[in-house]
Amino acid sequence: AQRKKISPLSSTLTKSLRAFSSLNDPTMLDPDYEYERLRTNVTTPEDAVNNILYNTPAVKRGPVQRRTICALVNNHPGVLVQVTGVLAARGFNINSLVVATTEVPDLSRMTITLNVKKGSNVSQAIKQLEGLVEVWAVLDYSETAVVERELLLIKMAHHPPGDDGSEDEVDQKMKRHAHRAAIKSLAEVFKAEVVDVGSQDLTIQLCGKSSRIDNFVKLMKPFGIVESSRSGAMAVPRSRISFEVESEDLKIEEDGVDVTMLPPG
Repeated sequence: AQRKKISPLSSTLTKSLRAFSSLNDPTMLDPDYEYERLRTNVTTPEDAVNNILYNTPAVKRGPVQRRTICALVNNHPGVLVQVTGVLAARGFNINSLVVATTEVPDLSRMTITLNVKKGSNVSQAIKQLEGLVEVWAVLDYSETAVVERELLLIKMAHHPPGDDGSEDEVDQKMKRHAHRAAIKSLAEVFKAEVVDVGSQDLTIQLCGKSSRIDNFVKLMKPFGIVESSRSGAMAVPRSRISFEVESEDLKIEEDGVDVTMLPPG
């Protein structure tokens, strides 16, 4: 059987690879590339590769990092001021702060998220917080696998932007109905739920990671946000998974070779 002759890379695919290697710099993308033609209904491998390369999101390497800190403190007046004062003195801007009592009435748990620049000495601030009399311990969850949740309450208008809701014409009513249906459909995708409905607006509740809530708010913005409120991020470490392993599965020879990794025989 004759082998298929592999043709060299076409100019279009070459431009795609060049663009993919420079995705972190949007100014390097080819402005003459036909984006619309390759987004859907591709029929050739060349078009499919081009579509994948150009739709691969760039890795964001911004100068700001998100740090999550948990502080266990006494449930006494003035502790919150002391903690925020230490962070403010070092120039850290608090992105969110959640504090509440734990299962122990005299112990409170603070979850603080900070947006800090790369190279910022957060460890020194943590040591200073641990030196406070009212603070039991401070944990840095930035590099730890955690379960993070945040609550969002967002109020959306029944009518589209530009419609004040005063007209009662049939077309306007149909537009408002389609507008509400679109909002509810998007909320269902994010597993959000409608918790309150009024004559002019409705309130949606969403619980999830902070990044998921950020995306939800961005997608809801074109529909007309009346107001929104976020609780701030809460985090606890993920639970460990351990299995009992029989001793015979851990046999290692004296030379350091793991017997279980050898082939049969």
